[in-house]
Amino acid sequence: MAKIVYTNAWIYNTAARRFELGAMGVENGLICTPDGGAQTVDCGGAYIIPGLIDIHTHGRGGYESTEAGTEDFVKMAKSYAAAGTTSFLPTLMSVPLEMLEKSIDVTAEVKAMQDKAPCGANILGIHLEGRYINEKRKGAHNPKYLAPLNADEMVGLMTRAASLERFHLICAPELEGGEAFVKRAVSMGATVTIGHSDATYDECVAAMDWGVTSFTHLYNAMSPMTHRAPGCVGAGLSSDAYTELICDGCHVNPAVVRMTYRAKAKDKLVLVTDSAPAAGLPEGNYKMGGADIVIGNGAAFLPDGTLTGSIISMFDGVKNLAKFAGISLAEALPAATSNPARLIGADGVVGSLEIGKNADFILLKEDQAAIDRVYVRGTLVE
Repeated sequence: MAKIVYTNAWIYNTAARRFELGAMGVENGLICTPDGGAQTVDCGGAYIIPGLIDIHTHGRGGYESTEAGTEDFVKMAKSYAAAGTTSFLPTLMSVPLEMLEKSIDVTAEVKAMQDKAPCGANILGIHLEGRYINEKRKGAHNPKYLAPLNADEMVGLMTRAASLERFHLICAPELEGGEAFVKRAVSMGATVTIGHSDATYDECVAAMDWGVTSFTHLYNAMSPMTHRAPGCVGAGLSSDAYTELICDGCHVNPAVVRMTYRAKAKDKLVLVTDSAPAAGLPEGNYKMGGADIVIGNGAAFLPDGTLTGSIISMFDGVKNLAKFAGISLAEALPAATSNPARLIGADGVVGSLEIGKNADFILLKEDQAAIDRVYVRGTLVE
């Protein structure tokens, strides 16, 4: 791919958390220096931000990570990219083991295709949410598919997913065998997060000593915080661990989002969508993880009214974080770019507009409120 230099643009500087007027070079799908002979594109003062990263999402555009075949998976990846999410971790629900295995195989097949040529948002690995969680905090997961913390079974899934490079694993560490399970997963290279858990504060602290580094969708499907029993929520807020946050205004009240932003170190807050496969589609009735869900009132619900995945895009989440926390878009961006990349160990290739990283970027309209164009590895998303 010939070198292209994007000039006259306000380019996001992740380290400084601000926009700076300048130029950015792109060559062979990577960010490069803006000097030398090349084709130039005058951006007319547009704002350029890194492509957004969603490490917890079950699907989009009518397609679900756990159920999609190869063709539908590619369509799903393209739906993400069109909405500004240029990299993601397909997130798998609690389903039969053989279905998890098939989902991993399909994901690996599509990633192999992407390694040859861009086809939608980059697959950064796999995120296993289902199976190893506490039934008391199951949320929308089907309880008949939950399983004990079987380290051998988990290693088998990780081995199957080896070509995907990154394995992000949710568990409830208070369950029997938690210590051995977490330590073995970490020794195999997984990033382990506490989620769908009824752990006490002390059990969470112990799990972090074993190697847990984050908390899944903070406040949702976990033991709550009180002044005498801090639970998972208190452990997430008071520790140096990463904490996921769903900023759709439904899963977490805006006032609590503001409080969380003030409580957490700014490099440890990670925005996720936890999106249902119906994200990006009209209101109506759909399926997720084999369950019936209803899209309406700004979120996804089970027929009994239980709140399940969101329907927002990552860009909407960033704008909501800025609004709810009373900060600028520039201050909110790391939570959807560099922070998730660092959490899963992908910050060497994505998450910022640094030389040598993937040329995944977004041109925003002048008011920064809408996306104009999206590029994945230097290629315009049509």
